[in-house]
Amino acid sequence: MFWDIFFMAFIFYVIYSLWVIKNQLDVIMKNLNISQEEKVSNDEIEKELEDEFEGTQK
Repeated sequence: MFWDIFFMAFIFYVIYSLWVIKNQLDVIMKNLNISQEEKVSNDEIEKELEDEFEGTQK
């Protein structure tokens, strides 16, 4: 019984924390005037990091 309540409280805490983080990111994006469309894709980031890594190896 105790573990059931503890587990439910922990799940609630995790969900609440993720919700708070999402809201904080939304506020930051709003203040910096960043829209969803302006985000850089993972492929572009990966290519840029590979280019940077290759430049440090020479």
